[in-house]
Amino acid sequence: MFRKRRLTESGGASESNLDQSRSKKQRVADVAKMLLDIAKESADRFPPLESALYGMIALIERYEQSEDVKEKIKDLKPQLDRFKQNITIPVDGDAGETERRKGLTSALEEIEERSRELLAEGTGAQFANKEGDSGEVARLVERLREATSQYQISQQQAIYDQIVNLTSSLDTLLKLHEKSPAVKNKLDSVMARLDQLCSEDDDDDRLWDENEHEHRLKLFDTLGLIRDNGGVLCNRINAQGYKGCQDDIQAVSVMADDIWDAIIDYQMALQRVIYDKNCRLIDAADLSVLNNCRRAHGAGYRHGDRKSCLRGTRETVLNGIDSWVSDFEKSSVFWLNGLAGTGKSTIAQTVSERVFANGLLGASYFCSRDFENRSDLHFIFPTLAFQLAHKYPTFRSILVPLLRSNPDIVHESLVNQMEELIVEPLKSANVWTVIVIDALDECKDEEPQSAILSVLGRFVEQIPKVKFFITGRPEPRIKTGFRLPLLVDSTDVFVLHGVHPSLISSDIRLFLKHGLSEVARRRRIEGWPSDEHIDVMCHRAGGLFVYAVATVRFLDSSTHLPKRRLETIVSLPECTVHEGKARLSSKSKTTLDSLYTSILKTAFSEDEEDPEMDSKVRSTIGTVVLLVNPLPPSGIAELIGLDPDEVRQFLTLLQSLLAFDEDSSQPVRPFHKSFPDFITDPSRCTDTRFWISPKSLHLELAMNCLRVMNDGLERNLLSLPDYALNSEVGDIETRINNRISDALRYACRSWHSHLTKIKGDVTDVISHLRVFLEKFLAWLEVVSALRTFRGAVIGLEQLVSWLQEVSMDEELLDTARDYSHFVATFFEPISVSATHIYHSALELSPLSSVVRRQYYCQRHSSLPRVMAGTQESWEGGIIIPSDNYYYSCTWSPCGQFIAAQSLETVDIRDSLGLELLSTFKLTKRTPFRSLLAYSTDGHSIASLSGTSLVIWDVQTGGVAKEIGHSGVDNNSLLWSLDGGTIGIMGVEDLETNASVVHTCDVASGATHSTGTLESKDTPHLWAHGTSFRVMTTERDGRACMVNIFEVGSILTKVESFCIGSWVEDLKIDSFSQTTHRISCSSEDHLIIMDVRDSRYLLEEEGFFFFNPHGFSSDGSLFVASMERSVHIWKYTSDRYVGWREFEARDLNEHEFLRFSPTSASLLGRARDILQLWRLDGPPVGADPGGHIQLVVPSRCGGYIVTSREWDSTFTTTDLLSQNLLCVIDTGMKIATLAVTGNILLALGDDTIAAWRFTEEGVVDGVLSGGRAGRGNTIWTIPISTWPRLYVKDQTVAIRVPGNTVHAYHTETGQVLMPTQVDQISHFRHHEWGTVDDGLKLRWGASPKGSRPLSWNTLGEGWVRGPEGKHLLWLPVIWRDFEHIADLSCDDTVMWLGLDRQGFRNIVIKF
Repeated sequence: MFRKRRLTESGGASESNLDQSRSKKQRVADVAKMLLDIAKESADRFPPLESALYGMIALIERYEQSEDVKEKIKDLKPQLDRFKQNITIPVDGDAGETERRKGLTSALEEIEERSRELLAEGTGAQFANKEGDSGEVARLVERLREATSQYQISQQQAIYDQIVNLTSSLDTLLKLHEKSPAVKNKLDSVMARLDQLCSEDDDDDRLWDENEHEHRLKLFDTLGLIRDNGGVLCNRINAQGYKGCQDDIQAVSVMADDIWDAIIDYQMALQRVIYDKNCRLIDAADLSVLNNCRRAHGAGYRHGDRKSCLRGTRETVLNGIDSWVSDFEKSSVFWLNGLAGTGKSTIAQTVSERVFANGLLGASYFCSRDFENRSDLHFIFPTLAFQLAHKYPTFRSILVPLLRSNPDIVHESLVNQMEELIVEPLKSANVWTVIVIDALDECKDEEPQSAILSVLGRFVEQIPKVKFFITGRPEPRIKTGFRLPLLVDSTDVFVLHGVHPSLISSDIRLFLKHGLSEVARRRRIEGWPSDEHIDVMCHRAGGLFVYAVATVRFLDSSTHLPKRRLETIVSLPECTVHEGKARLSSKSKTTLDSLYTSILKTAFSEDEEDPEMDSKVRSTIGTVVLLVNPLPPSGIAELIGLDPDEVRQFLTLLQSLLAFDEDSSQPVRPFHKSFPDFITDPSRCTDTRFWISPKSLHLELAMNCLRVMNDGLERNLLSLPDYALNSEVGDIETRINNRISDALRYACRSWHSHLTKIKGDVTDVISHLRVFLEKFLAWLEVVSALRTFRGAVIGLEQLVSWLQEVSMDEELLDTARDYSHFVATFFEPISVSATHIYHSALELSPLSSVVRRQYYCQRHSSLPRVMAGTQESWEGGIIIPSDNYYYSCTWSPCGQFIAAQSLETVDIRDSLGLELLSTFKLTKRTPFRSLLAYSTDGHSIASLSGTSLVIWDVQTGGVAKEIGHSGVDNNSLLWSLDGGTIGIMGVEDLETNASVVHTCDVASGATHSTGTLESKDTPHLWAHGTSFRVMTTERDGRACMVNIFEVGSILTKVESFCIGSWVEDLKIDSFSQTTHRISCSSEDHLIIMDVRDSRYLLEEEGFFFFNPHGFSSDGSLFVASMERSVHIWKYTSDRYVGWREFEARDLNEHEFLRFSPTSASLLGRARDILQLWRLDGPPVGADPGGHIQLVVPSRCGGYIVTSREWDSTFTTTDLLSQNLLCVIDTGMKIATLAVTGNILLALGDDTIAAWRFTEEGVVDGVLSGGRAGRGNTIWTIPISTWPRLYVKDQTVAIRVPGNTVHAYHTETGQVLMPTQVDQISHFRHHEWGTVDDGLKLRWGASPKGSRPLSWNTLGEGWVRGPEGKHLLWLPVIWRDFEHIADLSCDDTVMWLGLDRQGFRNIVIKF
């Protein structure tokens, strides 16, 4: 019999299971209430039911204590729940239903009569003791269940009988039409659908829903009518004989289509019921995790206004796809290959609907270049996973814990995404399912073969129960992707444009006849269009469905005469077509182009002398075509500054070219991708009235975006509460929708996309830009709330690059740079909280930064406030922590990305704010020593760890090749310039330090080794042509020879340079092959020279613990580190001069400092952090004198010691009140200040001087607010050079040339010990500070004995208030235990002592 589909994989408990968790009393009340509801609802439709149910209610209430009755009630409830759906829906005119209800009435009358008898015998208390009576009641309850159940079974049997009769009629027709393939195939498909309908599983745990039941009854009414018609047709054929005439064939075909449509409609309705109930059963916490997952909204087949294939069209391809879907023994992948305009997306929509009706559609993704997210490859797998989780609970049970434990998986590589988000959960779910991906060619993909297809090929065999239906144009990367060895055997290909022209023409004819018939019916036009007109349009379409669709849309205009428009179409000159680009010999137009031109003429003014109107129409069209993300009509009108009604009028005139609903708030898009291609190409759109110049329109859109933002942005536009994270504002989406218009939202997200495409005269746009930058923080608030803050980082970086190209305004450029530093540095707090732009980012911004000077007065609150420790400029760079120790880092050739390898992963980060973009998982843990190198095209990364050379595909994150390597201690890894070879240089013999170069052919994996390289210094390897060159050195007495070899089958010397008078202890550290310069160093000496003429270009002395790191790619910059500082020299006027100095983490000889390819940035790696410094332009907010600040805690609250490097004076101010305490004139140029206990030390002018301070922060013996000088010192010591200064407890130590350390007592200046550095193990900086241990503050208690402030140093990095408010975000270095020498907190003040480059105190007041 026909059975109702079971709700498989629903993940929800059955009603009976849910009842078990309720109290027994509640269960009885539920049943009584249900009977009462049914009685009330059925009183008019089925009167006999009412009295019977009221009697049952009374009995159930009296016998609720009986175990037998309770058990029967438990079984009765789910049955009544299902029965209610059937009995309360009227079925008029059905004789069978009347008979079934008579039988039910009889049974109910018996139940009613017996109920009255039992009720008449006595009270409920008396019956409770009579087992016979309670048993009778239990049997009566069971009888009610059986009666209702039997009614439903008989009803289902009647339905099944209808299908059997219908199947019999179809079977007869099928035999009669065996010689008509088209009808036979159609009937075969319908029979298969009917078989599927009749073979659904039967189970008591079925899904019963009133809406679904209504659809089911509608289906069988329809099938009954079709059955009767089929019987009449069969009888007529049997009586008159079958001749296979066209009328009979047409009648059978129509009947088959009717049955098919009825079944599909029902099955889709059923699946929607199942899907919606599944969604309702999702746990709220799980749903929150899924909703927070990054995905592309609107990518599924149920979104938007996509149309499916017209009935009766594309049957050949759809039947083939149906056959592929239903047979899981066939290939796992189906590629629908078709040129532009051949109807791929329409077929994909139809396939999605049919597979959904089967219950097999797991997920669908319709790529679109009209939407930014839907053209991004990295949104595909998270979006598919989101949909699969809603479909299959078992899948969800695997996915949700993964997202909780690793939310960044959505940012990892495509391979990791596919494996973790799709493959593993599908293996556990073990379901048969189909995934649809449409228009894959519309995703941005720079790989030579499709990245998605590359990833799919890796995993398709692991999930054999999953099928992938993919459409795409036959572009080279798509074709190459499907030809990959891992995918080619698993793929069926259907070439849509290879279908016989007669079949395509027939489908187009049917589409035109149907579409235009509807137009004629609505407009009441008789006999239109003619067959001749249809023939002409079919011929002009040339196999392109897009032509037919555009024609119907053009003729279906409520404001124009269809007949007149049709004459315009058929009068167009004739030509041939090939993907919309076929040539008309004399005018070089295509038929499609001619159609588009004719349509545009109707939208533009009749009078060609109305340039204003033409400009408005062109602006409207250009906006729709060039927007990064589409806008609704009202948003377009606001953006371009036109009246909304006027814009709607233009869009209405253009609705045959645009996807536009006049009454809809949906975005307006080109109806097909061929239209933007046409209208922006001057060689195709030759009428200048219509042609859209992208350059001009981008200028217009940029100006409009800036205007909208300048008019609409204001501080705290969303009225967000102080200190709140965006996620803590429950109604933030409502606030956004109410206060941020579509146009303002678009402008805030995309202004830079248009601005950076402008060239030439930018005077006007610069003036708008200046106004916008005055509302900079208000803009950041909006993008933070919209969760698009990463776009702000990218946008400002693009703005800086654009200004460098088009503007000579240095002040504006410096402002843009400063703002770019601001968003990159404070990405973490601003991306999660708009209010912390003011509370944290602005408070922590450098003192000399433009953004602080301009906006600091706009802080939301005077607290929290950093009283001391704020950096002076942006020179501190961007610091991000890592969960793993990075052993190797490298820049991408474009300088936009950074790859960093740890023991278990290779992370790809952007070079703006070091945000994690992707993660490649290593198959095995790597040894400590590892190397990374990007290929010259940026598509691959080579990773060398121990004896394994792995080549990664950057886009997919998958391993492209793994090659064995026999090197011992490798120190260089790089690609040849053509990307065909990888060079590896390592130490061959650890005892002799001899090196060897290995070359590896990427294609074959073959390796070759050169002979042994003998070199006094570490050799230097670089790419040269298709191979490499290597620099070695040798010593000959006082001379040093620098040799350069070409790496081939043997080493060939190509250049040699001799450097005379070589200093014996110098070693060569690095080599610039572009400038032939070397850097050399000794213990305290640094030299840069040109090897061609032995000229010294830099000579520095006195650098202790010094590590040179190398040159920039063009040799213009050189970087070295010294303990916790980074120094950069710049080549200027034939010499290297000091240019930048930064604070940094420990950068010993194993650490990493490297310039970006463009020398715009410097990357540093130290232990578990990465640090990035921006070098573009002059130092931002630089302070030529340097800023020296010390915070001294005391029993009086503490004071701040402040000076500027090389000034002669320093001051002390009260920490909290900021009142001046004392001014000290040292009489010398100050280089360093230090404090220990109550002694302050100053170093400068070959002198160390010491002053004793009181608890109040003034020099001993000087009044508060007074001045002191050299005469107030407690001791001074002359020194011969300016050394490093270290203090600990009551000892001050200085290191002077010759590796000598002098130590003095801080109270007396008495010499304590002269000795060698290597004999003092505790001299290194990490054991020396400037704060006496005795003065360290401890956690203080509030007056109530509790701590109002809490600080999670290892977690989120926020200071929280007593109510959990996020008061202040702390920079990474402030929450790193390794560098916190002192941490204390009282009621309102937090102190941090950072042990980095001398001691640095930070004091925060709350």
